[in-house]
Amino acid sequence: MERVNSELVNAFARVLMEARMDAALTQEALAERASISPRHVSYLENGDRQPTLAVLLALSRGLGLTMSELLRRVEAGLTK
Repeated sequence: MERVNSELVNAFARVLMEARMDAALTQEALAERASISPRHVSYLENGDRQPTLAVLLALSRGLGLTMSELLRRVEAGLTK
């Protein structure tokens, strides 16, 4: 189970960073849009933290995505 969790955290980290860069946002800009700290964005992108549902929703809105789209990308990233 630990391996699956690790793969999931890493997939989320990759997707978050890619989506942020595609949106031409800095970590600071995304953090402001999502009302979280830039450090938290950094932790998430480095795979050091896992988002709560509330943070996941805030991040997806900050990126201009639906939460389901962000999660779809994460799930697709698991097969990479």
